[in-house]
Amino acid sequence: MGTEITLSLNGITIDYGKNRYWRRHHWLFPPDSIREIDYLYADNVTETKPGFETALQKTHFRLCHLGYSLQETKSRFESAVIRWNRTADLRLSFADFYARLTSLDFPALTTADLKPYVWDFRRFVVDLLTDWDTDDAGLEDFIFGLDFAITLRVLADPIANRSLPLRWHHQDLVDSGWASMEDLTDVDRGTYIIDHTMFVGRLQDYANANTPGKLDDWLVQQGVPRATPYTRVQRNGAIAQETTTLPIAVRNKIHHPENPHNTLSDQELVASIELLLEVAKALPIPLPGLL
Repeated sequence: MGTEITLSLNGITIDYGKNRYWRRHHWLFPPDSIREIDYLYADNVTETKPGFETALQKTHFRLCHLGYSLQETKSRFESAVIRWNRTADLRLSFADFYARLTSLDFPALTTADLKPYVWDFRRFVVDLLTDWDTDDAGLEDFIFGLDFAITLRVLADPIANRSLPLRWHHQDLVDSGWASMEDLTDVDRGTYIIDHTMFVGRLQDYANANTPGKLDDWLVQQGVPRATPYTRVQRNGAIAQETTTLPIAVRNKIHHPENPHNTLSDQELVASIELLLEVAKALPIPLPGLL
């Protein structure tokens, strides 16, 4: 059978993996989201173990600011359909996908509702979309391979769903030796760099800061400490030491990989994004186009 790792929403398993085959979902959760949560086993046996937990509201905010605004989600979905239709004929629009998933009364959904689908939420979604299933569409394979963050972002859009608990039950995989916590929380460096670059650009526009230095000043005004050393190579080749906020130091390291005097760690990248998320959360007016 294998050892499962599951992502659940309001107690309903919406994604799962086994042994060495699973998706990393840690980025959906704010820092310090690990707490004691219930794990349900056969014969309704329940055990309490460490797991990730947050309200879908908080995950919605993270998705919106990390590449899954509604417009970005639509674009990702449409790109997936275009790629799929190189060898298929799936006539499913994002509007139709969105309408079917958001019409679902998720707070009222129970595990019994998923029993006809062998408790596989993806098969449940395929059934919701049966109007678009044809021999040439390959709908089931498409949904099974779809970026799961797209589905979760759509499920997070109805206000009624936002208070529901999202949990990632990871501990069995660790206890069985299939993965370590380091494996579970590894960073997709390329994605994080893109997210950071876009985040900094959006904040520059918001703050009307047309240089990194002006954005650095603005970030300090938002309470971000200016305490990160950065080594700059000046135009004449001279080396200059300076101190900036962490997001600006990370921004500089991303934009100047040719500079051999600095290194960018995954830990810095993650910490900087978390700082930017806190800044965005405290803005009196949200960043435009992301919610």
